[in-house]
Amino acid sequence: MEQSVMIQQGIWAKIGLPHELCWGFIGVFLFITGATIEQSWLASMLQGRGFTAFDISLLSSVFGLCVAAVSWFSGIGAGVLGVRRLMWIATVFYFAGSLPFIFVALPQNNYPMMLISYSLRGVAYPLFAYSFLVWINQRCESRILGRAVSWFWMAFGVGMTVVGPWFSGLAIPAWGETATLTCGFGFVALGAVCGLILNRDRPGWQRGLPLGPALAEGILVLGREPKMRFAVVVKTINDIGKFSLVILMPVYLPRFGFSIAEWLTVWGLVNVLNIFSGYFFGWLGDTIGWRNTVVWFSGTLCGLASLAVCYAPVFFGHSNAALFGALSLYAIGLGAFGPLSALIPSLLPENKGAAISCLNLGSGLSNFAGPAIVTLCVNPLGVEGTLWTIAILYFAASMLTLPLKLPESAEK
Repeated sequence: MEQSVMIQQGIWAKIGLPHELCWGFIGVFLFITGATIEQSWLASMLQGRGFTAFDISLLSSVFGLCVAAVSWFSGIGAGVLGVRRLMWIATVFYFAGSLPFIFVALPQNNYPMMLISYSLRGVAYPLFAYSFLVWINQRCESRILGRAVSWFWMAFGVGMTVVGPWFSGLAIPAWGETATLTCGFGFVALGAVCGLILNRDRPGWQRGLPLGPALAEGILVLGREPKMRFAVVVKTINDIGKFSLVILMPVYLPRFGFSIAEWLTVWGLVNVLNIFSGYFFGWLGDTIGWRNTVVWFSGTLCGLASLAVCYAPVFFGHSNAALFGALSLYAIGLGAFGPLSALIPSLLPENKGAAISCLNLGSGLSNFAGPAIVTLCVNPLGVEGTLWTIAILYFAASMLTLPLKLPESAEK
């Protein structure tokens, strides 16, 4: 595979945002907003309809497995089928899964259909977003790559954890849950228009191996390169809190008097901080090294935050300020994982396609691992024990980043 790198100059180079791809970043933000609009409140809705915690976490786990598989495929598939084609396929998958999920499975409380249709809906957003991440890695110079991928995660995070929850918090009381889900169609359609029509940049990624051998290489690289195995584990741990907290908190916080609306408001608000921390740590990674930034700040802050989230309601009761403080620490720590998206592809400069597939596999596995931790831990350990488990995993992630040393030719 070959890369066609753009030369970034002027103000765009300084802030790490390639102006040729601006519409693509906007498209990712809109697509993610629509495709994940339900993630912060689906658990509470299903609980209100009589589904058990196991049913809800199983649905999220199956969803996460599909996300993981498609996330891994996007890195390899982009080099064979083309980035733009994968993003169009993602748009089709979203509507193919959402229509039966919203208008048939949910109204009928048909759990088997929920599993199938929600999983099909779930493959859409990683295929769209992580294909664009391939686009960024192939087109940006290494000197600004840390900041460029931070812009990607800003667009991703603002859609999933800020605008989605805030929009839902306003729309559900006014229009109801079904209408709110339906609004996602508009966001996704606009995202596809921005990312694929208004964005006129053409990826320079050339077709490499046929699909079969390319997929095999994406698997073999995990056995051949120990650093890739560590990279997948660290990237998986990256977002486990985000995908477990949205299940745990709507169940845990009402014990202390919090409403779902309060949870959605605080969750959306703290993730605004993630926007700024993501860019800061992207800049810091370009300055002191991507690996150093992840080792010192990411798992450490997220692990401490997991414990703070656990005990803030215990010590301070129904205090939005205390909850905001604990979750803010998590949002800031999450931003420190951002340089992984520059670090991991650079570990294998001669085979970036396979390296990006490993990066995306870890990103997708977070969708599975977060709910799976809840499924396995919440009954025997309770919410408090589950949050301790998450904290320990985050601390481990910082240590597991130490072996991820770049080749000397690409030292950062």
